[in-house]
Amino acid sequence: MQRKRNSLIVFVVFVLSISGLHAQNTGFMGKRVVLNMGAEFSPVFRNFYVHEDFKYFQFNYFLSPNIEVITTKRATVGLVYHYFNTVYEPFWVDVSEDLTTHGFGVFYKFSMTDGKRALVGPYFKAQFDGFFFNSSYRDRDGITEMSDRLFAVKLELGKDFLLFNRLHLSSGVSFGLPFSGYKTIHSNADDVSDYAKTRIFGAYWFGFTVNVGLLAF
Repeated sequence: MQRKRNSLIVFVVFVLSISGLHAQNTGFMGKRVVLNMGAEFSPVFRNFYVHEDFKYFQFNYFLSPNIEVITTKRATVGLVYHYFNTVYEPFWVDVSEDLTTHGFGVFYKFSMTDGKRALVGPYFKAQFDGFFFNSSYRDRDGITEMSDRLFAVKLELGKDFLLFNRLHLSSGVSFGLPFSGYKTIHSNADDVSDYAKTRIFGAYWFGFTVNVGLLAF
């Protein structure tokens, strides 16, 4: 319940903020709200969270639909939802466990080229994310359910394209810094939650992002 209440507060603050900017900004050709379907892919550089032999062609991925609002001539703000599903393997079991993660994020994006409008050209983006995950693991006592959370910040450099004044495309490279998830990188831990956080850390710290969207209204 507390998690849902916090998410609702973030959403309400976001909506009130963009509503307050309406009178000061007409957006692009009178439109300023973009609906995007986003995804992030990260290579499995090091398999410090799953014991199986990794392959260099394996990828992690997040699905991240988001809403982006033009706030000034060169800047946008956004609200994003995250979905991530993977496996991890605590050292005391011989099988991989399923990990499902949901999350939310807020971001600010700024055009880096003078004379360019938002949604066109190179950009810099700063983002704050929160992840909430559920999993189960098996030990000598049976099956135990587990849930926890992880927060992180991310910086991204990329390029925006706006085709036909409506179709929005973007791609970039991101670098993330989770606030936890470091314990099992070089050593074992007793808490299964640490393994789950490290799994998210491994997928989040570096990635390639893509977005396909529509300048809707």
